[in-house]
Amino acid sequence: MLCGQSHAQEVYSIANSILSLGNSASGWPCHAIEHALSAFYDITHGEGLAIITPRWFKYILSEKTVDRFVKYGVNVFGIDPKLEKFEIANKALDATYKFFESIGIPMHLKDVGIDESRLGEMAHHIAVNEGLENAWVALHEDDLLKILKDSL
Repeated sequence: MLCGQSHAQEVYSIANSILSLGNSASGWPCHAIEHALSAFYDITHGEGLAIITPRWFKYILSEKTVDRFVKYGVNVFGIDPKLEKFEIANKALDATYKFFESIGIPMHLKDVGIDESRLGEMAHHIAVNEGLENAWVALHEDDLLKILKDSL
């Protein structure tokens, strides 16, 4: 554990910073996506991040991104590093989702009262205002809409 942090705090801290290492101004664009959710709806930042993060993770998982997710899975969740890298990454995604779920966080937008009615408006707002075309994996309005829809 880091400096007396609980396991939950440690996992969140590592997950929160793992993808901001040495890329661009927005290595972990889940914050930018979530800011729109909590601006448009009355949900907490933590709830929104927990809902968005696994969908974003899945959406951007590719040959380009897999190695960073492997490090996350091995170092945070102790996943066997001898497994195939996409298996490790997917196990890390599942473990992240299950962790948030285990501490009682709603894991779907519909669970916090958000339906599809404003997703397009939010995706547009994020695309115009957040600069995510410069993220580790560039995200444009159609990408953002897909991530939001997958979070329903």
